[in-house]
Amino acid sequence: MKYAVEVAHMVSGVPVSVRRLSAKRERIGALLSVSLVLGGFAAAMLVVAWSARMLGRSVYAPGFLGLWLGAAALAAAVAYRRVSRRLGRYTLGTRLDADAFAPFEVDLVRRVRQADDRFELRIVPGMQGFIENGRAPLSLEAVTGTEGRSRSVTIERDTRAEIAVLGATFVVRSVPLATGAPAEVPGDSWRLFSRVALAGLEIALVGTFLSVIPRAETIGDRPSRAHGPRITTPWEAEKWMRIEAQEQAASLHQCFDPMPIACQHPGYLAVGVSLNREGELRSNWIARSTYGRDCPVDQCVKDVVSTWTFDPLPEAMRVVLPVQVLRTEKPLPARALARAEVTFGADLAVDWSHGGR
Repeated sequence: MKYAVEVAHMVSGVPVSVRRLSAKRERIGALLSVSLVLGGFAAAMLVVAWSARMLGRSVYAPGFLGLWLGAAALAAAVAYRRVSRRLGRYTLGTRLDADAFAPFEVDLVRRVRQADDRFELRIVPGMQGFIENGRAPLSLEAVTGTEGRSRSVTIERDTRAEIAVLGATFVVRSVPLATGAPAEVPGDSWRLFSRVALAGLEIALVGTFLSVIPRAETIGDRPSRAHGPRITTPWEAEKWMRIEAQEQAASLHQCFDPMPIACQHPGYLAVGVSLNREGELRSNWIARSTYGRDCPVDQCVKDVVSTWTFDPLPEAMRVVLPVQVLRTEKPLPARALARAEVTFGADLAVDWSHGGR
């Protein structure tokens, strides 16, 4: 039958504290510490990601996740090991994390790692008292012997020991797991792994600063924005605006698709635009067009141009941009294409004949 070991610390016959050691308690405490570490890292990850987004930045996901998950796993492993070892022993000494004061450093009771339900009582010279296990009590001086060596005694079922150290008395006894009130968890358990957890957070935060990148933009709606040159003068801005306008001219096909086949031919437009420094379109107009009254597309072209976007400019500008118009993105049937070529050729011949006159 598995058992727990109860250690009562008394001074002048008055109980000061009581701790209960068991393998189950170790596992529960260690898993609790792991959950605290992982929860803290998860909360910190969300805060860092939210802060980067609020600052208009983003993080490189593979590096960010790899660094944070690695730091969290390392801190959780260290927390599990430290808390498990600490909850499996009752320590005496002068350190702040000791369970009770003593002039020497020793684990009064500790669990044997090879067996879940086996505990040992460590006896060192200077201790006084006795051990009983269903037989006559055995003094601690007899256990250490005349040579004064430290000894380890296995705590069996129904074992009870009283150890006196500098006016304090420690009563150690084995109890069944199902009886007795649960002993309290040491209040300084967080200190066992807090330094490691905080060090892991610091490393992850430093690594996050190295993986911060500008916020991602979708390439496709505005490919020129991702590859645009550095514009410093109005002339450079006008040249780049011509390139931007020509790249967006494919959207004009929607003005020509409803038109007759005779209107669905290449041509040129001179589009006037008025822009502010941010590249926002304030107004637009059609300055010149190769399409006559038979192809009334000016209003539709103005509506389409109003949806165009441009890069920021060194100053507000009002310019006229030449745009080559392609008929449409949709292929024409072979017969319609032939009729369009004939019509377009006839129109050119008429224009040439009038010009010759």
